[in-house]
Amino acid sequence: MTAVSLAIMASALAVLIILSAFFSASETAFTSLNRIRIKNMANEGDRRAKRTLAISENYDRLLTTLLVGNNLVNIAASSIATLLFVSLLQDEGTGALAATVVMVILLLIFGEITPKSMAKRNAEGFALRVTPMLDIVITVFTPVTYLFTALTKRLSRNREEVPTMTEDELVVMIEEIEEEGTLEKRESELIKSAIQFDDIRVGEIITPRVDVVATDVRSDKESMRRLFRETGFSRIPLYDGTIDRVVGVVSAKDFFNRCSDDEGVKLTDIIRPVRFVPESTNIATLLNDLQKSKVHMAVVLDTYGGTLGIVSLEDILEELVGEIWDESDDIQYSMVRESDGSYSVLGETNIYDVMDEMGIRFDPEGYNDHSVSGYIHYKLGKIPSRGDKVEGDAFTIVVKSTKNRRIKEALVVPKALPPEDQDD
Repeated sequence: MTAVSLAIMASALAVLIILSAFFSASETAFTSLNRIRIKNMANEGDRRAKRTLAISENYDRLLTTLLVGNNLVNIAASSIATLLFVSLLQDEGTGALAATVVMVILLLIFGEITPKSMAKRNAEGFALRVTPMLDIVITVFTPVTYLFTALTKRLSRNREEVPTMTEDELVVMIEEIEEEGTLEKRESELIKSAIQFDDIRVGEIITPRVDVVATDVRSDKESMRRLFRETGFSRIPLYDGTIDRVVGVVSAKDFFNRCSDDEGVKLTDIIRPVRFVPESTNIATLLNDLQKSKVHMAVVLDTYGGTLGIVSLEDILEELVGEIWDESDDIQYSMVRESDGSYSVLGETNIYDVMDEMGIRFDPEGYNDHSVSGYIHYKLGKIPSRGDKVEGDAFTIVVKSTKNRRIKEALVVPKALPPEDQDD
């Protein structure tokens, strides 16, 4: 073999190794790129970003093209290297062995490890740079990739589609972005609340029946005026004979503007409608319903059609943005961390929120409601008294105070902190 032939073979070998690096780096870049960032660039008018996004969205076709191309150039490079080393060493066995060793080293270093590492560091930038060339390669390899893609789809046609990202994974991503400093803590909490918003049921946020301030539709105006002034509420439900027959709601604005001093206007003239929903309704659905109907309050019904409690538009919004206090509210936090690491909680506080805040894995052991008070009732099997305790695997709950057979406040203590005697 002449020197010119050897030089041509060596040059071809170098080109094939470069192509191997191109295919390997492109695979890593498109696997690692941030599609949200590319989509944002495309939305801003970047034409190359639009094409890059289009290629990444048809990932099966892209991956097949890159793998076919990479295998072709690696096989071709190995074949040329074998011919080259056999010619140089004048021995088939020694030449083949030398070609194998040299090609393994060259392909690992220059065809795999180095290009993939470089592409990983700047996936979006590399993907944008190679997009024009990939367009050509994908077009050239279309017949081959079509066959492989069709075969792959046929083999995996019965497999269940896996979502790109679950809600839990998205929450973890938001937390990581917060740790990097891109998002403020409050922004992160708001986004996570929005993600988890439609998982919350109406039954988790209701004002229970026993706490509902309502009055009979036949009440006189003076009683209504006194009720508004004493409670400070902006809306009060009206019922016909019993709380199980709520007929609507009266707003303070309507009452004092139209009814308070006008003898000709009755409560029934200013009554506004309410929505009726089961406790299993999720709050995202209810919010949409309230917005469409321009209603601010919903009555939550049990399985027998009786009133379980009420939910206001404000209650729903608080699940997104946190507590909303107005001038008439007596500010009382549902959960307060004590100096020893325990938590003082109100009876109606969601027990799952308490356990999440304390970092405790909670097993409800058959309890299917949400409140701390309900859980204590469930575990004790009786009306709780001050000082009663409920023992869990990782916590102790101590009843701090009760009123009218209801738990007003309890103390949740991690097992790592021995609970103090709360009877004093």
